[in-house]
Amino acid sequence: MPLLRRGLLATAPAAALSLLTTPASAATTDLAVSCDTAAASAVIRAGDAYRSRTGVRIRVFPTSPGLLLPQLEREIQNDIVLTQIGVLDQAEKEGLIQPGGRVGPWRNRLVIATARDTDGPEGSFAVTDPTPASGIDGHAILQRLDAMPKTVFGVINTGAVAWLLTNGDAQQGLLHQTEVANDGRLKSVSPVPDDAWPPILYAATVTKLARRGDPAAFVAFLGSPDGQAVLAGAGLESAS
Repeated sequence: MPLLRRGLLATAPAAALSLLTTPASAATTDLAVSCDTAAASAVIRAGDAYRSRTGVRIRVFPTSPGLLLPQLEREIQNDIVLTQIGVLDQAEKEGLIQPGGRVGPWRNRLVIATARDTDGPEGSFAVTDPTPASGIDGHAILQRLDAMPKTVFGVINTGAVAWLLTNGDAQQGLLHQTEVANDGRLKSVSPVPDDAWPPILYAATVTKLARRGDPAAFVAFLGSPDGQAVLAGAGLESAS
């Protein structure tokens, strides 16, 4: 079975967040939210809904899961984090977020996906390598599913998986449900069972770096029925 790896440019969310490291004016109502890259589309939709109700702009900074703690440790300014529960637990132990006050959990399912209108080479499958950019060992999942494809493309993150699918370079791939819900070119074939990969659960909370507006109000909105409905429509389902 050939194993092919493709290097793709990664984004640098920390560079954008660095613009927010100076203390904000008391009159500023914009809120900065750092979240797992895979959850970004759902958080953006929730932010748009919140702005329509309150006028407060939610600026979302998608971040690789392995970089969220380092950003908090280096005091890169953000008001709210939405990430995997294990990361929040560690952040709380390190005193980087406010204890308590979390909302969630929400589940982001892993799914086997394909492109709607493009078909890649027969038997080809794109997965993430186990890197800090993804946190998902796609090769291990395929082994547990006992359905190893003829050709596996190992890439840096699920964004690269989606690129291979939509460009016709791979027939199937592993993606998050949020990524499929946010891209009309993609469709889900089947969910990945829990015994192949543990459920991916998120929660949201205010950080100790919060300096603007009322971040707790947006966190409360995420946990409200209206907020939950927006997140569910974007592929992030309630797990409570």
